[in-house]
Amino acid sequence: MSSRQLPSALKMPAFKAHTPLPASGLVGLAGMLVLMVLLILLPRPDIFTSVAQYLIPHSLLEIGAVLVASMAAISIFQGHRSTVPVSFVVMGCAFLLSAFFDLIHIFSYDGMPNFVSDASVQKAIHFWLAGRTAFVVALLAPCLITSRPMTRRRLPLAFVLTLVIGLLVSWVGLYHLDYLPATFIPGSGLTAWKIGYEWVLAIGSLIAAILLLSSRRLPEGTNISWLAVAALATGLSELCFTLYATAHDVFNLLGHLYKVAAYGMLYHAIYSSRLVYPYQRLKDMSSALAEAEQRWQFALEGSGAGVWDWKQDSDQVFYSPQWKATLGYEEEDIGSSFDEWKSRIHPDDMQRTLEDLKQHFEGHSVEYRNEHRMLTRSGEWKWILDQGRVVERSPDGRPLRMIGTHSDIDWIKEQQQRLITSRARLRSIYHSAPVGIIVADRSGTIVDANSAMHNLLGRGEAELFQQSLWGLFSLEEVSRLKRAWGQLQREGGNFQDEYHMQTARGHLFWAEVTLTPLEGEDRTLVLVNNIEDRRRAIELLEENATLYQEVFSTGNAIKLLIDPELAEIIDANPVAADFYGYSIGEMCGMPLGRINVLASQTLSKRIRSVVNRTDNHFEASHQLANGELRDVEIFTGPVDLNGRTLLFSIVHDITDRKRAQRDLQIANLKLSRLSESRTQIHHLSERLLTCSRLDEIVTQLNVRLPSLFAGCEGTLQLADPADHQQKTHIQWGTAPTEVCVLNHSLSVGDTVIGNFTLQIPSDSESQEHLRPLAEDVCQLIMLALADLQLKQGLAHEARRDTLTRLYNRRHLDEVLPQKLAEASIGNPLSLVVLDLDNFKQVNDTYGHEMGDQVLSRLASIIRESLRSSDEACRYGGEEFVILMPGASAAVTRARVEAILEAFREESFEHDTLGQLTGLSFSAGVANAPHDSQSTDTLFSMADNALYQAKRSGRQRVLCFNNLPPTEDHRVTTSPR
Repeated sequence: MSSRQLPSALKMPAFKAHTPLPASGLVGLAGMLVLMVLLILLPRPDIFTSVAQYLIPHSLLEIGAVLVASMAAISIFQGHRSTVPVSFVVMGCAFLLSAFFDLIHIFSYDGMPNFVSDASVQKAIHFWLAGRTAFVVALLAPCLITSRPMTRRRLPLAFVLTLVIGLLVSWVGLYHLDYLPATFIPGSGLTAWKIGYEWVLAIGSLIAAILLLSSRRLPEGTNISWLAVAALATGLSELCFTLYATAHDVFNLLGHLYKVAAYGMLYHAIYSSRLVYPYQRLKDMSSALAEAEQRWQFALEGSGAGVWDWKQDSDQVFYSPQWKATLGYEEEDIGSSFDEWKSRIHPDDMQRTLEDLKQHFEGHSVEYRNEHRMLTRSGEWKWILDQGRVVERSPDGRPLRMIGTHSDIDWIKEQQQRLITSRARLRSIYHSAPVGIIVADRSGTIVDANSAMHNLLGRGEAELFQQSLWGLFSLEEVSRLKRAWGQLQREGGNFQDEYHMQTARGHLFWAEVTLTPLEGEDRTLVLVNNIEDRRRAIELLEENATLYQEVFSTGNAIKLLIDPELAEIIDANPVAADFYGYSIGEMCGMPLGRINVLASQTLSKRIRSVVNRTDNHFEASHQLANGELRDVEIFTGPVDLNGRTLLFSIVHDITDRKRAQRDLQIANLKLSRLSESRTQIHHLSERLLTCSRLDEIVTQLNVRLPSLFAGCEGTLQLADPADHQQKTHIQWGTAPTEVCVLNHSLSVGDTVIGNFTLQIPSDSESQEHLRPLAEDVCQLIMLALADLQLKQGLAHEARRDTLTRLYNRRHLDEVLPQKLAEASIGNPLSLVVLDLDNFKQVNDTYGHEMGDQVLSRLASIIRESLRSSDEACRYGGEEFVILMPGASAAVTRARVEAILEAFREESFEHDTLGQLTGLSFSAGVANAPHDSQSTDTLFSMADNALYQAKRSGRQRVLCFNNLPPTEDHRVTTSPR
């Protein structure tokens, strides 16, 4: 038997629980049952003709029962252990009560001398039933009451409580029997109440036997089988006391005999459990200890550990030869003093080592265990594992003797240090990884997660540890992930897909999840990469692609989409087809060199400069389908479309302008002024095309036009392409004496947005120079305005939701901080968060097309109900946000409730499912600065009001400042 097997051997019970009833007990019970049945079936013999004849046998039997019950109680309380199970304390106290009530029962029997009050059958039966009740409680106690140990210091309290119960029951039986129902009527026999109570006791005894045989909570060594036999015998005894007709009836005698037999069986069970069992345990322990000591000696010699035996009273220590050899010493090199060990401990380890010894001496640790360095004979320090235990103490608790072992763990410490370094390095890599990492067991329980994962989910380490992996994903996608998980566990390999995950605050985000089983472990590595931005970028690209296609196909400019790698045309708009004389189908896939007459190397160089964003404006000669060469001006730049980098080019036919430029160049040989003008107009062209707002264009024109048209008077009227009501007027110069008026209408597409008027000298030279210059300036202005309109259109569309045509979340994120900054007590800002009720059911039942119709119609109602200063946004899914400047929370709530009423009246027709009516939404209102002037806090307040509206039954609008100040409505700032 090994040292590890020793504790289990010492705990082996001598009596096994849950064993069948003993054969001898079953035989006895069978005999008792047969005798009782025979007496029932046969005529009753008259053993005693009077109560007087029955008094002596009755008293002897009861005295025997009293003695056995008392001995059973003494056996329980005088066991070998320092503690007694609570259940056995209750059992012993119940036995004492039983003996006490039986003793009074003897003196209360009819015909006995009066004891305090007159002896009677009624009085005797009262104490009889009290004793039987206590006995049945004693049998039930081990099964129903905890077996937690109780110290013997608390036994007096149990005895006092027992005495109080006994005196209380005795007071009733001796002085106030009239409080109790009658149990025996002379001439009639036992009452129904007494017979029923005896049956209750019999059934209680049977239940006790069943519970004893099936109980798993009894203390070790309890003789369950004989306790169960005693309970069954008690039940038979109680049945006999339902059958007698007189106090000296044969069934009365038989019941007392069965009672004494049950007490004998009980005493046998208690005696074997509390007295015989400890000695059997002691014998088993002695054998196990002897065998363990022998094996311990063999194991110790084979392990190479040194042994020391320290006697504290003499401060002498025995050091085994192996102990000395571990430090490189011979047997005679080391003596037997305590200092032989202490003097060789490393100074840095001394205090910790002595503190561990002190903790064990004072009883704070079960054993002394310490790792420290010791000086060897060669002068080197060696790591030693020192462990031991106090095996003998003085009466006052002072340690007298301690035995322990001394093992060389130098190589273990070296390996531990390497392992610690390696683990620290891996842990650092693990926690500094930019992606979230989870380690889960086979069932999907999280056993570890890195810092990136905690930050990604907004959860602490304790919130993730031992939690289910499935709880991190949206409910709609858990089943799909579980299927992939199960397939991975069965077939192995790797798996990757995209899922919705949710943070600690319930916000969903898209994540790319990669599952990889860990080789050699029953665990799986889960890599989580937040791709929310990527998904949004894809959606935005798709929206922009649609917008781009609309912009690309409209307008009066020539537009080409070019593949820079293949140097061929990918797409062309109708204006380009008309200009070049090819159909759109012919132009798609056409090599760029077919229309551009530049050399291939020069053309490639220009393409590279555009891709590298070093140049975006060129002039070239393009060949039409009929062979005609036309001079063109090209504005081009790279765009990303479906993962490809393409070139978007706007081409202007500048043949006429080029001719004018050539003529002008000839004139420039004579007039340097013309050259300066061309330079200025070129700079103006560059400046104008970089402008993103109308005021920037106006600023450039204010600076450039006076120098371009020196000696002339000019006026320029411009309207904002996005808002024709906003007009700008520019005027410069002084009119010459003889003037010629040049008037040009400025238009973008088919819309006239301005007028350019110039008064120039009437001489031919000035007209030849200034007319084309004015035309070019007008062209530049129109080109700049067209470019500005395109930019503003793109920017406007980027801020709109494609389905509802309301503003989108990007627009809200930009305007909300501005409006919050302008909010004040006199000019409040109300923020409404609105969410459709049960919208998922609409999508699931009627389809997403019907859901889109519902969203579009709600957006229309909102747009029609708002003021011009209000702004409505689709925040995402079925959630909308409304900003109402200058409106209080109450006014805002009334307006939103009007929108709710209008929306409730809407109906939608479905081809197969009929009419969809009764739609509604819930909304929450928060007001700045009354509630808060922080973006995140104001959103959280509106969200809380929305959440309360949902909880209150939906179809309502609640204001945050009207919510009750409960725990559920505390505002927590969360980034949106």
